[in-house]
Amino acid sequence: MRSAAILPTLLLLLTAACGDTSLTRTLPNVTGSTGEVMVVMERALWEGAAGAAVRDHVGANLIGMPQPEPAFRLMPVNPEGFRDIYISHRNVILAKTDTEKSGPEVIFSRNRWAETQLVIEVAAPDTLSLAAAIRDNGEVIRKKINDVERERLTAWLAKSAGKERSRLMTDVGSWELLLPAGYEPDFNRRGVMMISAETPSTTQSVIVSVSDRKMSRMDCFELADLTEKLISAEVSGPDPGSFMVIEKRVQTSCRSFRRDSTDYIEMRGLWTLEGGFMGGPFISYAFIDKESSLPVVVTGFVYAPGDEKRELLRQVEALMYTLKKTP
Repeated sequence: MRSAAILPTLLLLLTAACGDTSLTRTLPNVTGSTGEVMVVMERALWEGAAGAAVRDHVGANLIGMPQPEPAFRLMPVNPEGFRDIYISHRNVILAKTDTEKSGPEVIFSRNRWAETQLVIEVAAPDTLSLAAAIRDNGEVIRKKINDVERERLTAWLAKSAGKERSRLMTDVGSWELLLPAGYEPDFNRRGVMMISAETPSTTQSVIVSVSDRKMSRMDCFELADLTEKLISAEVSGPDPGSFMVIEKRVQTSCRSFRRDSTDYIEMRGLWTLEGGFMGGPFISYAFIDKESSLPVVVTGFVYAPGDEKRELLRQVEALMYTLKKTP
């Protein structure tokens, strides 16, 4: 969140819908497909600066995709049309001007009209400040939607997997990854394993590796090196001598963050075949195992020639973060 850019009067809240704790309250399931965001605002706002801010800062194109794909499918709806099945949509942005507001306001709430629903309300006294509020908070809005979508996908993957897990054994413990329906183990030997889901037109894969070299810290260059060594050694192409590498002609993105008391480094970019003609998007993350000081590298990739890859990659990303160390 770019706090320096936030307007001083902006109110940023994460709340739950009133009545969520009631034992008698029942809500319908959310509607819509993964990655869809319903944007409720007046047509004039959508066609003006506020709508442009949503498109440019919430639904901007993803980094590390072979062709332009927006982060979300934005679905504009006029306020008078926001009723019936629309109100149970999975992700909703309610944007409006309100002259009674003293300044911009952004409020996040969950389970308003449906289970797992995310509702983001953005209000400001005029159109310029409304656009500024969306623009300045685009990053946090995008992150919140991504987090909620990953949450839903993880629950779906866990239900699909049941008790099925793929376990990786190492000299310093074992790690478990969900094995959802449709996924099969490719290989599993000490320190490295890979699972994949394949259809006639797509491949989704996750590789987990625990290095034997102790480290105290990791940066983006080290993650890129570990990732390329892992994929080039473990993933070969259909042509003799071909193997997977990181595409160097396309910019990769790298970020660090903290989750559940663990520091992560995450990279996104494109993979390609050395000696072949295949490619697609990948995500790779790593962290240092506190008990052993060994780096754990998890890489997910998608191959889907001619198809959109955003949601396939989102599914892979959710699966990657189900990795857990077992006693």
